[in-house]
Amino acid sequence: MKKLSKRKISSLKLFRMLCLTLVLVVAMVFAVKSSASGLSHDTYREITVCPGDTLWSIAKEYRPNENIQKVIYEITVFNNMDTTAIYPGQKLKIPLKI
Repeated sequence: MKKLSKRKISSLKLFRMLCLTLVLVVAMVFAVKSSASGLSHDTYREITVCPGDTLWSIAKEYRPNENIQKVIYEITVFNNMDTTAIYPGQKLKIPLKI
């Protein structure tokens, strides 16, 4: 009979350990997902590119006090762009620092 009660305790411990492991895995997935892009931006502004706009002018307008080349790089990464070429009417998400 004692073996049966030890199994119940072991099962309870196993259940608790599995629950804790599940919680930790879920927390880690959310942490990795939020930092997957390597950017620490909590929000963005979606804009429509106008004729004459360049990534340089857009970066300077929305984040003027930062290294413009770095901001341009972040915009291209944030929008999954293969090139820095943009065209009028294109929608861009501009990552904003808070």
